[in-house]
Amino acid sequence: EWCRREFQHILGDKVVKLTIPVYYSGSLRRLCIELFDSKIITYSSEKLGELLHEIARNTKTLTKPSVEEVLRLIFKTLLNNYHMELTEIDNTIENTIHKIMRGEASYKQIYKLYNKCSKTHRGVHGAIFGLELLENKYPDLRDLLNEAIMLENMYSTSIDRITQAFNLYYTVISEKTNRVVTKLTVISAIFLPLTLIAGIYGMNFKYMPELQHPLAYPLVLIIMAGIALGELLYFKKKKWI
Repeated sequence: EWCRREFQHILGDKVVKLTIPVYYSGSLRRLCIELFDSKIITYSSEKLGELLHEIARNTKTLTKPSVEEVLRLIFKTLLNNYHMELTEIDNTIENTIHKIMRGEASYKQIYKLYNKCSKTHRGVHGAIFGLELLENKYPDLRDLLNEAIMLENMYSTSIDRITQAFNLYYTVISEKTNRVVTKLTVISAIFLPLTLIAGIYGMNFKYMPELQHPLAYPLVLIIMAGIALGELLYFKKKKWI
């Protein structure tokens, strides 16, 4: 279904037809704008119906709305929406980075944020495309074009920050994995000589003089404990544990 809104009802010669991507309420949709000499028609899927209603309500505040004023209102509404989305995205990035450092963030959360920022960035680029086509005929839209370009740069910065969050996430995961591997390596290194001693005295040879000594068992236990303690002290000195 298509939602159609006419701001003026005076027919004229059609000037240009624009189709730009618009990010609104979590979706990337197409907004079509048909320009006449004294008339503007906008239409899109029903997902943008609320946005078009908002633009229509704002148009009623204009005393004698011209095509240029209505165009300015349309793009200003879009840019205001993108500014609010950017503020929300930046706050979410900060919270996500804190969660990553605490080990509470997941890959899906970061990817969802990246996907939202990328779609909104495409919407801003669509606004720039439309304003660039219109600025020659409507020079008063140039300030909105500059604002949109600045906004696009800010979104590019946010995308870079999300990419850095991805890298930080993988760094934290790698660090956790390295810690686990280090602990397992230390445990293996401690038990390796103990296993060697146990293996030697576990062999079924008939003549093993140490086995006949009355203090052989406690002495071997003391030696094994000393080896384990010495290794622990060495690893701690090297700051491996």
